[in-house]
Amino acid sequence: MIRSVASAPCSDGADAAHPATVPVVWALVDRLVGSANQARGVATALGLPTAEQPLEYAREWPWDRLARHVVLAPETRARVLASASAPHGPPRLVISCGRRAGAAARWIRGALAAGGGRPPRLLHMQDPRVGHGDFDLIAVPSHDRAVARLRRRSNVLVVLGAPHALTPARLTAEAARWREAVAALPRPWITVLVGGDSGRRRLDAGVAVTLAGQARALAARAGGSLLVTTSRRTRPDAVAAIRAGLAGVPHVLHPWTPDRAANPYLGFLGLADAVVVTGDSISMLTEATTTGRPLYVASPPGWARGPHARYHAALIQAGAARPLRDGTPWSPWSATAVNPAGQIAAAARALLAADGLEGDGEGDGEGGGA
Repeated sequence: MIRSVASAPCSDGADAAHPATVPVVWALVDRLVGSANQARGVATALGLPTAEQPLEYAREWPWDRLARHVVLAPETRARVLASASAPHGPPRLVISCGRRAGAAARWIRGALAAGGGRPPRLLHMQDPRVGHGDFDLIAVPSHDRAVARLRRRSNVLVVLGAPHALTPARLTAEAARWREAVAALPRPWITVLVGGDSGRRRLDAGVAVTLAGQARALAARAGGSLLVTTSRRTRPDAVAAIRAGLAGVPHVLHPWTPDRAANPYLGFLGLADAVVVTGDSISMLTEATTTGRPLYVASPPGWARGPHARYHAALIQAGAARPLRDGTPWSPWSATAVNPAGQIAAAARALLAADGLEGDGEGDGEGGGA
């Protein structure tokens, strides 16, 4: 599947508006939505003609073995090799995220090198666990448990947060679609993004009651209202608890829907005068910084541990967020935007420039998915 993230149109991975040396980028995407979106986010920020390569695996092996060895489905192997032999040639850069996609990226480079062609550069997000030297660039988040060891490697870039494709321009466009639906609610509008269970953390009715109470109190102190939307991970009992807990404060609650057109996530972010995000989702927290508006992390004391707790602390230290507590006062302030995709894309462009293949596409950050 070919998609263009450059300003000029792209067909079959080639861009007639660019010289033949413009690198073709492959973004490897599998059924892990979060990992696929990170790969798309970096490809979008890179702004070069991109071919998405969907991955299907023949077998699901245990993680310790799968980290090094991956068996791609025959159809995937055939499609990848056929794409590499198309008139525009093999990719100059392969982007992967997650251990399985990383193993697939290593196989792709080996297969293309065996065919006598120039092996592509490999850009990987997250710790691949093994084979670190096989990648030209590995981008790892600062909250990774192994970051102290990883940062000693010359091919490792440490970033804050999870790469994404959101931009202020995209949020402004989405806000226009939803403004009329919330226009009657008093401002300031405080957007509340609700996640769900993550690992051993449960966003159950008890946590939802705390969230609703703190958000309701913040809106009351501001004299404003709440724009609330949930995610596919939000438990039904949590949705019910939030609905009951918002009584008495102006609000709108949109439970998650798979219909992207009816999902107000991006619109509510674009409309927000402030944002509250539950602490279970590193991706939602990173995306919410795009607004530049006050961002509050909703995480009861002791609820977040390990990487999530480290990320919350890093966001707060960077001036990108503040914790939401029972007595959190309302005060407008400017948050620091976190843009790991742009940082990773800049490093990738440097790799390609060293090969004389950097092209002239700078990208506008549009076209990705949230």
